[in-house]
Amino acid sequence: MKNRIVITFCVIQLLILYSEAYSQNVRVNDRFTINVACNRFWQSDSTSFLEIATAFYPNQVMLTKDSIGYHGNVELRITIQKKSSGTLIHVDRYIVPVRILDTASVPMTKSIVSKIIYQLELGSYSIAVHGSNSSNRSRCDSSLFIVNIEKRPSTIALSDIELSTNISESSDRKDPFYKNSYRVIPNPSLVFGSIESPTIFSYAELYNLQKGLVYLIKVQVVDSKDRILKHRTRTRQFSVTDAVDITTLNITSLSSGKYKYQYSISDTLGHGIAQSEKVIYIYNPQVKQISVAATSTKIAEFAGMTDDELTDEMKKIQYIATNEDIKMCAKLTGVEARRDFLSKFWTDVESGNRNRSDLTRAMYLQRVILANEHYRAMGKEGWKTDRGRIYILYAEPDEIERFPNESDSKPYEIWHYNQIESGVIFVFIDQTGFGNYSLVHSTKRGEIQDDSWQQYLR
Repeated sequence: MKNRIVITFCVIQLLILYSEAYSQNVRVNDRFTINVACNRFWQSDSTSFLEIATAFYPNQVMLTKDSIGYHGNVELRITIQKKSSGTLIHVDRYIVPVRILDTASVPMTKSIVSKIIYQLELGSYSIAVHGSNSSNRSRCDSSLFIVNIEKRPSTIALSDIELSTNISESSDRKDPFYKNSYRVIPNPSLVFGSIESPTIFSYAELYNLQKGLVYLIKVQVVDSKDRILKHRTRTRQFSVTDAVDITTLNITSLSSGKYKYQYSISDTLGHGIAQSEKVIYIYNPQVKQISVAATSTKIAEFAGMTDDELTDEMKKIQYIATNEDIKMCAKLTGVEARRDFLSKFWTDVESGNRNRSDLTRAMYLQRVILANEHYRAMGKEGWKTDRGRIYILYAEPDEIERFPNESDSKPYEIWHYNQIESGVIFVFIDQTGFGNYSLVHSTKRGEIQDDSWQQYLR
């Protein structure tokens, strides 16, 4: 069967209008981040639908003013490659518009969500999703997934669990988010919490059920030690062999952190039949952490710091902070609030809860100092430059290839890190000739990727 694309290019568009103050708040050096999630649903014994959901925040998009308000675009590029043969199945480009109409309508922290659906045959695929700000392609982000499309089982099976910010009943088949009598709004960031998404909505497809049999469906949130912190169990009886199950779970009582969301179906005796899980992130700043001993020790490091010093450090942690951290920083007022935030933040980092168990506050700030010494350019502090950011995040490279100014080429450097992802590179070019090297290409996941970077040398 020929592969075909089933486009449900859904966009939750913000018709919000922001004033001149808004355009001043969009800083060029803010990182552009696009969240991506992939979910598989069987369509037949040998084909599946692959849903690719993306989300970004409008305050990360550079906008242009017109007679109506402000507008901008984000370009999505999706590449699907068959791993066994290397054959490119799809190379697609989509434009997601951003139109801002009124600052009071919707907060800029409300993400713009889109979804694209592909139909794929059996096999293993490499999925690359690249998003960039159309007006400045250096503001970009990318994700790479390996997706296996397997034959549909003959026994009871589960689809991937699609975690969403909201699911409601719907009969509007023209709605791009319509799916099997529901309106399903994906949450590709997998961040939930009291501020924006206090409830986890999950969408699951169940296959090969026995009609009339009673099943137990259970969802639970577990921590890194596999302790169940929140759960919900219910029974369901189905009148069809293939069905949809919608579950909700309120998580406002859980403290901020990284967890696993587990979904399972079993018989009434508790014998497990099928299960699936996903990593989620919870941000509930109003909930006190269960353990405060480490935080209390860490807060002593900030006791003698002034408000200006605390504010400066809160700016410098942006490279390892989440969007939620950055939003929280913007809302904090007062020395005590900033001390409390930074002590909890660094306790979390040094405990390994942010996937940076190799990093300490002292190490990070030392790298900031060294970046300022070595990578200052055009009046910009070294930690704010591209080379400074990479140095702070990944330390000294294993090798630096330096190519000074030549008649037919701009100066550039290639940094090699042999211990990251089996070896990655970062390519920096001094495009102005004043020592400000910009990152134009990297093989590191999540960094800018541009295989045609050599065109910028001319």
